[in-house]
Amino acid sequence: MHVKTAIARPFIAALAAAMLFTAGAPMAARVQPGPVKVHASEVSQRVEGTRDFAIPSATTHIEVHWAGEPGAQLTAAFSSDGRSFSDPTAFVAEDADEAPDADPKADGETFGPLMGVDGITVVRIRADRPLKRVTLLALDASGPDVQPLGLGAEALGGTPIPGVISRAAWGADESIRFDGAGDERWPREYFPLQKLVVHHTAGRNADPNPAATVRAIYYFHAVTRRWGDIGYNYLIDEAGRVYEGRASRDYWNGTIPSSDNLGGLAVAGGHAKYHNQGTMGIALLGTFTTQAPTAAAQAALVRMLAWAAAKYHIDPRASGTYVNPQTGVSRYTANITGHRDYQSTTCPGGVLYALMPTIRSQVAAAMNLWPGQLYNPPRHLTFQAGTYIGYQFNGSGGITASKPYTLARASSAPTGGWATNPRGGSYWYVTAGVWAGYWVQGSARIVLDPSSPPTPVVEEFDTARPVTLPAGVRTGYRFNVFGSVTGSKALTLTGPTVIWATKRSGIPNQGGRWYYVTLGAWSGYWILETAGVTLGAAPPPYPKPIAIYDPPRTLQLAPGTYVGYQYSRYGILAGSYSHTLTAPSSAPTSRYSTLPGQTGKWYYIVDGIWESYWIRESSGTTLAPAPLGPM
Repeated sequence: MHVKTAIARPFIAALAAAMLFTAGAPMAARVQPGPVKVHASEVSQRVEGTRDFAIPSATTHIEVHWAGEPGAQLTAAFSSDGRSFSDPTAFVAEDADEAPDADPKADGETFGPLMGVDGITVVRIRADRPLKRVTLLALDASGPDVQPLGLGAEALGGTPIPGVISRAAWGADESIRFDGAGDERWPREYFPLQKLVVHHTAGRNADPNPAATVRAIYYFHAVTRRWGDIGYNYLIDEAGRVYEGRASRDYWNGTIPSSDNLGGLAVAGGHAKYHNQGTMGIALLGTFTTQAPTAAAQAALVRMLAWAAAKYHIDPRASGTYVNPQTGVSRYTANITGHRDYQSTTCPGGVLYALMPTIRSQVAAAMNLWPGQLYNPPRHLTFQAGTYIGYQFNGSGGITASKPYTLARASSAPTGGWATNPRGGSYWYVTAGVWAGYWVQGSARIVLDPSSPPTPVVEEFDTARPVTLPAGVRTGYRFNVFGSVTGSKALTLTGPTVIWATKRSGIPNQGGRWYYVTLGAWSGYWILETAGVTLGAAPPPYPKPIAIYDPPRTLQLAPGTYVGYQYSRYGILAGSYSHTLTAPSSAPTSRYSTLPGQTGKWYYIVDGIWESYWIRESSGTTLAPAPLGPM
């Protein structure tokens, strides 16, 4: 079916099916639990044979990683009292290629999967060979459960995006996305979408708290693996609930998170190394090596794939060559396929991978694009009193379900758009209330509100910029997607104070312009721009390098302790990594330079444990002679 260029987007699905029609009632703002802090502890020990690791009793998830020996075979047995243990569970190492392209190397570190646990206090690790360092990560990701979005009725005529549980709704702690200078650890990049990649998380099935698992995966990816954010664009649990993954932008006024920027380009994730730009990674929670996902999870996966394929004009049954728009790396794959088609991995599990042909066919059947108009965020319809019928359609426009309802008085309902049925007539798609997921035929008795909520103008900064606040009492605020206050923090400033912000934006239902703070006491809060509040100058460029090495040269390191540093363009320390070398070593370096606000001269490391860090020139560093060129 032909879709006009201006409206070639999928229709919006229901945020929930619980809101009743009420006269003139706007869509209610959802309660957001606020950031949930994941409590983490790590213990490292040498393991020869078996070794017991004590963990806090509140632990919800554990993960084991070890130095070197990627072929080592490890098992874990669990105990709640330190005396009786479960049968051993074998570890399957995490896919090394499930990562951002800029994933820093962790000194040959091998990571095991994230495993859910309940009431465990001791983990017994057995290794098939001596390991000099095994680290057990214990996470307490418990917190409030999320509302069951994504489970309401869906329209069959059209390609709706399912309800998505936003990062704010599942309790993402956004502070861990930023480094010590307030800059994003993993800056976002956006590209046209080419391919859709299905994963499994290789965690437990029958998960009692999937929202906690999403938070644990977020911490594991962002902090333990040093990526800066979660690698998947979306995650789906066994109940069919869809969770927003990789941060892409702020979604105001009830906009459903769509993993893109305001220009419609998809944010690059970290789910298929060297193939992340222009692909979307959707992960099902659980392990599907010997069992299939639940019917609800599969249905949600199909809806998400159908929406993304429709939005980006991807043929779900076709294959073609993926080309990385940055590096030129290419690979011929199906347009919708599993992770194993991009790297040597068993992901997404043998059973789920075997379902891919069926899933592609189901996605194709769900992509019923009719001419129409889309609203994300939803707009509102006003109904006169009377009897109306809501319909659900198949792909050819035939009626599959109907729901008559009589309104005793004028009422309103949110709509995700309208479409022209191939068999005739134009219909409004209702996203909440008694007709959630149904189409109601347009008539003179139904009026669309005159305008959609304005999208705030956002100015984002490449690096956190200084904002000077005058002395006095100042309050920072947190807001939900509708601009309602969800938290506040008042502080008294005894003199002019500098804060660091990454964006300047309007906020729905709030006046003025606001700064989003990423460093200091107001990290994660918005500060209103008022008289006396000034934005500092844009950061200066890095100093011109003394030398650039292309190809990289070898920096020789004598035994000793070295610290790699990262600095913002203002010279603020953003991160450091210390490591002791017990024998002479080396690292490739691409440039030799001074740094803003720092003394001495520095080498920039491009691979190994200090990848993306600077090491100061010292008596222990020697630049190896440049290799001879061709004769």
